[in-house]
Amino acid sequence: MRKVTAFAGLGLAAALVLSGCAAEAEAPADEPTMEQPAPEAEAPMIDTVNSDGANLRAALTALLADHVYLAGAAINQALADGGDLETPAVQAAVAALDENSVEVAALVGSAYPDAEQPFLDSWRSHIPFFVNYTLGQATGDQELADQAVADLNAYAVSFGELINSVVPELPAEAVQAELEMHAVTLLAAIDANIAGDPAYFDLLKEAASHMPMTATALAGGIAANLGLQ
Repeated sequence: MRKVTAFAGLGLAAALVLSGCAAEAEAPADEPTMEQPAPEAEAPMIDTVNSDGANLRAALTALLADHVYLAGAAINQALADGGDLETPAVQAAVAALDENSVEVAALVGSAYPDAEQPFLDSWRSHIPFFVNYTLGQATGDQELADQAVADLNAYAVSFGELINSVVPELPAEAVQAELEMHAVTLLAAIDANIAGDPAYFDLLKEAASHMPMTATALAGGIAANLGLQ
């Protein structure tokens, strides 16, 4: 089998002011009075649901999961249309996938504006490798399929280096490993689709199930880099 070397809630510190009920008769001057000490302020709490870091992680998770399913849909349509990438159905599927790429890049750009276009250019570049692998496997062109795997290997390395150059808290090797897992699982789904194996659907789901881990890694590094909670 091939081997693809692969983002407060401010805790409210409320001082409780206690007032005693006024008595109708004035208390004797020598009667001792007791004051109740104010309670200590509560420690601030971090909102891990609505924080900027959590919102970034959630948005990345959704978009990356969509990426897997949209890629699967485009490849499935291309196979259904006999490998013709120019049919209206295939073109529509490819356009939806590219719109997702633009959305992922825009999310990265919301944190690092100067990195948005380089990220988009890089992200777009790996999608044709999956197409080439599909065409190679479907037509028996092993050289084309093998070259696509090699291209995905090289892409994982270059993408890791790109992300690390923007977010030093994210090691290039860790990002590379996430991309390798993405490639391995999606290629397995493509193989099943070409073979007409019903396991295709479970394998595509498995490929998508890895995206939350990728989103957590990326969002965590960005949050650390920008000081987000």
